[in-house]
Amino acid sequence: MSKQYYIARITWISEDGRKNIPPEATRYCPIIDLPTESETWSIDFVCPDFEKTDVIEFSFLASNAPDHMIHKNEKYDLYEGSKKVAQVTIIDIQ
Repeated sequence: MSKQYYIARITWISEDGRKNIPPEATRYCPIIDLPTESETWSIDFVCPDFEKTDVIEFSFLASNAPDHMIHKNEKYDLYEGSKKVAQVTIIDIQ
């Protein structure tokens, strides 16, 4: 089974969220909040130049993650520990 990739727009949360946006080329692995999932899952992406784009391509960090839980046009919150740092809106699934 091949790895699923997702294209999404990311919106960083500055108030009580992340103090600084990760720099370009940084590998970033936040937790994604999936409704109805009791387990936590991390996603993985390399940060683009966020001054030029808000689009990211990510995949789940674990190969056994619930790919079926991600849907086009849906929004999901991203966390660093218990702190909400961003929200992604799924544009496309590859």
